[in-house]
Amino acid sequence: MNNKRRISSTNLTRRDMLKLLGVGVGASVLASCTPKATPTPAVLPTDAPPAAVPVSLRYQNHWTKETDAHFKGMEWLYKDFKAKYPDITIENVLNPDSIESDKKILADCAAGDCPDIVHDATPEMWTAGYLLDLAPHMDAAWKGALLENTFYETDGHVWALCGEFSPMPTIWNTRILDAAGVSAIPTTWDEMLAACDKIKASGKLPTSWGVGGSHKFHNLIASQDGGMEALANNQFDAPQIKEAFAQLKKFVDNKWIPDNEIELTWQQSVGMFVAEETAFYLNGAWTLGNEIRSEGAAADLRDNVKFAPFPGLGPNGSTVELKTTTAIGISKAVEKDPARLAAALNFFKFWFSPEGGKQWILLTQSPMGVKVDVNSISGVDPLLVAFLGAKDSAKTVYALPGTQAMLERGWDDCWTALQALMVGKSTDEALAAFVLEMSKYK
Repeated sequence: MNNKRRISSTNLTRRDMLKLLGVGVGASVLASCTPKATPTPAVLPTDAPPAAVPVSLRYQNHWTKETDAHFKGMEWLYKDFKAKYPDITIENVLNPDSIESDKKILADCAAGDCPDIVHDATPEMWTAGYLLDLAPHMDAAWKGALLENTFYETDGHVWALCGEFSPMPTIWNTRILDAAGVSAIPTTWDEMLAACDKIKASGKLPTSWGVGGSHKFHNLIASQDGGMEALANNQFDAPQIKEAFAQLKKFVDNKWIPDNEIELTWQQSVGMFVAEETAFYLNGAWTLGNEIRSEGAAADLRDNVKFAPFPGLGPNGSTVELKTTTAIGISKAVEKDPARLAAALNFFKFWFSPEGGKQWILLTQSPMGVKVDVNSISGVDPLLVAFLGAKDSAKTVYALPGTQAMLERGWDDCWTALQALMVGKSTDEALAAFVLEMSKYK
């Protein structure tokens, strides 16, 4: 299969054309009225805009895979952007595997050939000088349409915008809960442990850590007094972190996760929920299209899921993490060519706009870092409304601290420690593995 898809997208509007035509007619009239014996120089259209210059921008991503939840959104983006800017071509390069795509982008940037639009930008890319600082290019109107707390920035330099912004509620299969005799979705940690016992006894597994394991870890920390402060201060041996590992160890000791958990990929992990082998997991709004409504899921799975806060361990109660992800940046190399820079910024301003945010919700079921009132949009899937509304019943809604450690490792910071638990290590040994893993951020 050809992995490259070219979808075109310049900017000579009807008004600009009329301006050019008007100047041309005026010049003809002046020339016809001038005495032949004393011809005047041609009148130049000094106030006309320069001719549009065709520009091609390369954008490598995995979102244009037909089975990806973002596919319809990307189709809308390229089609409507092309209609407005016909001389700007977006050269779409499809790499269907997200991990391999990220590796290829980083390798290209290291070789001096960054894509013009950088999917899954990282702090390391900013530090290496691969990314454009967007801050100087943000006028008040554009900036006002964006959620500033979703900016990817370092010391005031905005190096990417947020392509996905989502709460991370706990997603429960109510069919499994009912069969296990769990009458209500757990809201406290004691209720969670009791529910896991019943689910295991019914022949199902409570969960898998391959997808959402780090979110469970962060929720346990956030529920305890001082937990988020410990992460913000890089206190990786804090008692709140140790307590989180102690609670997660119970899932290993009671065989509440798969025996081969350590071998599972995240795709296999979430696939267990789709196959209705596990009772709950945590993920963002993109999971509605990618998993719950996927071809591999039962047609009525969407009718048998509930979204809820993570059960509370400590005094901060039940929790929901707000996650910013899929940082989209612009290659710094476009600065060398004013036409390319203008084209890239036009693409960003078109995409990261109120209309772009609305279409993203309608077509991908995934909010982005743009101010949009979901309740004001007609046609939004009720499943998405319920998903986004789960955070409203949480006692604590939080985002990870904006430290280098959490920017770089917010998705997998605890994985080495969880692996230690999986092979039978103690809570103290898991904590030591975590401290060692994160020690470079001290």
